[in-house]
Amino acid sequence: MSIKEIELVSFRNHERIKLGFGLGLNVIWGENGTGKTAVIEAIHLLSIGRSFRTSKSGDLLKDGDEYLQVTGLFEKKKKQEIVQMNQIRSGARSFIINGVKLDKVKQLIGKNTAVLLSPEEQIITNGSPADRRVFFDKLFSVISSHYLEALTAYTRTLKQRNRAVLEFRDKRTTNMTVNVWNEKLAESGISVWKMRNQLVKEFSASLSRVMAQYEGKEAYSCYYKSNAYDSVERYCRALEKRLSQDMVIGRTDIGPHRDVYIFLFNNKDLRNYGSQGEHKLALLLIKLAELDIIRKHTKTMPTLLLDDLFSKLDNQRSRKILELLNDSVQMIITTTDLIDIERRGINLIGADNRQFHLEKA
Repeated sequence: MSIKEIELVSFRNHERIKLGFGLGLNVIWGENGTGKTAVIEAIHLLSIGRSFRTSKSGDLLKDGDEYLQVTGLFEKKKKQEIVQMNQIRSGARSFIINGVKLDKVKQLIGKNTAVLLSPEEQIITNGSPADRRVFFDKLFSVISSHYLEALTAYTRTLKQRNRAVLEFRDKRTTNMTVNVWNEKLAESGISVWKMRNQLVKEFSASLSRVMAQYEGKEAYSCYYKSNAYDSVERYCRALEKRLSQDMVIGRTDIGPHRDVYIFLFNNKDLRNYGSQGEHKLALLLIKLAELDIIRKHTKTMPTLLLDDLFSKLDNQRSRKILELLNDSVQMIITTTDLIDIERRGINLIGADNRQFHLEKA
C-alpha cells in the first residue's frame, strides 16, 4: 500500500498544500511551525479516522476558516482509491471513498494502512495501562475485522451495563435490569479475549523477529495479563458477585477493558526502569513489529510515518534501525535538519524518493 498524493485545504496552518509522494523515501523538512507534522497527521487521519494529536475537532481547522478538506490518493495492488474528509467548524465531519460517503468511521480501518511513529506515540511505553490497551485495540482492529466487530459490540454493551449499574445504585431500576446485560457482555467479552490471546502471541512473535534482526544487546518483550473467563456462565456469575463493588465505583470492573499489557526491557518493566533512550528504542522496535504483523495479515506493506524520528536516538542505533527497513517500505519522514538525516545513514538520492521543503507562511 502507498499514498501517492495528499491535499490539505484549511487544515492546521495550511491554507492549501498538495504533495505527491514517491514509493520510497519522502522527506518533509523545514523549521518548526511550518506544518510538517500536519501532513503526517492528515495521512493518519485518512487511514484510521482520527487525529493522533488532538481529540478536539476544532483544532484541525485553520484559524478563521469554517471548513476544511483533506484528500488522499492511495494505491494498493495497482488499484487506486480516493479518500476524503470534510469537516465544518462545529465538528461535524464526513468521510468519502471514491465518491461514496461512509456510514461509519470504522469502515476506514484496515483499508489504507499506515504505521505512525511520533513523539505522541511514546505513551505506548511510558503511559498508563489504558494507553497500551488503546494501542493494541487499534492494531488488532486494523488486522482483524472480526476483532473490531467483537470489540465494538463489547464496548457498546459495557456502556449500557455501566448505565444500568448507576441507575440501580440510584434506585431508579432493579438488579434484574443490570443482569440483562451480563450475558451479552460475557459473550462479546469472551470473543475479545480469545482473539486477543492469539493476536498478542502473533505480535510477540513479530517483536521477536525484529529483535533478532536488530541484534542489539537490549532485550524487549511484551507481557499480557488478563483475568479471562472460559465460559459465559462463569463470567456472568462473576459479574453478579461483583455488582455491589461496581455500584460503589459506578462502573463494571471486570472484563477485557481491564486487561494489562507490559513492555519488558531485559525482563524489567520498561515503564518503571527504562531510560529515555531505551523508551525511544523500544518504541521504534514496537513500531517495526506493528509493521511486520500488519504486512503479514493484510499481505501489503503499510506506509511508515516518521515524525521527529531521531530526536533521542544516537547515530549507531539510528543506522541499525534503518538497516531493518527494506526498499519495499514507503516512508514519510519529517525533520528540521536535512543534513542530520544524511548523517544518520539515510540516502536521499533515488528515483522513488522525494524531498519537500516547507516554509512559514
